[in-house]
Amino acid sequence: MLAKKYHLSCLLCTCCLLAELSTKVMADNNPHNLQSKPACDSCHYITPPATVTDDTRYVLPQMQNFKQDGIGMCTQCHSNENGHQVGITLDFSVPADLPLNNDNKMTCLTCHYTHGSLKTEKPNASYSFMDVLLGSERLHKSFLLRRNNANGELCLSCHHSSQ
Repeated sequence: MLAKKYHLSCLLCTCCLLAELSTKVMADNNPHNLQSKPACDSCHYITPPATVTDDTRYVLPQMQNFKQDGIGMCTQCHSNENGHQVGITLDFSVPADLPLNNDNKMTCLTCHYTHGSLKTEKPNASYSFMDVLLGSERLHKSFLLRRNNANGELCLSCHHSSQ
């Protein structure tokens, strides 16, 4: 089995890396926020039809509609040197809401969705007592995670606590 040993203490490091990655995208013309009217053709072959909501959390990516795969598309703006390893073939099944690409590989889109609010009312990623004490910005970031991860729920979908 490819899943590595994983401890809840790793969540803090993972989430700190996600926070660092999320700051690399500029607020102006942010492609994640449809309200900012991003240039759709930077990622899509054709402009997708308008949706009822600007949130694509529950929309599984149709990779044939994208100009690049779920890694290349994201690394146009985000660094791929930090964060979770992607591009690896998994030898175990994952929940349907965490899509792999056509080659059964994990991509950025496995855990993240592409469009939606970058802000949230409750933490979506792990946080520390100091974050709460200092009112850290990370308490209000969505990280565009497909599942809440404040207590490791997303990570534990693949990385079992018993390993």
